[in-house]
Amino acid sequence: YLLADALDQMRESCGEGFNPSSIYVVGGGSKNVFWRQMISDITGLELTFPLESETAALGAAFQAASVFEGKGLDYFVMKQNVEIENVTILPTIDEETIRSYREGYIRYRSLSRKLFS
Repeated sequence: YLLADALDQMRESCGEGFNPSSIYVVGGGSKNVFWRQMISDITGLELTFPLESETAALGAAFQAASVFEGKGLDYFVMKQNVEIENVTILPTIDEETIRSYREGYIRYRSLSRKLFS
């Protein structure tokens, strides 16, 4: 839910300029089939998975380069040839699952706003 919340906050901040259709997912949890589907269902986005095992270091290098060069982070990410797994995960079309996650997300946002406001 935290990822979905962060995406919603970026949409709110950027307006129509931020409308992703897919995201790269990295880290240990991204290897688990259940977590992959759950993240896709909660965010409503297609997921892809870079093969790079050191994604944290790669991301840090992109950020450092963007600061050093004075160019946007997207410049460095987009010019890379990042190899991707031959698997994509799509959000479910099952209405009950969608409803359950939406209700959970609404509860999450309500509680997190109370805790962190």
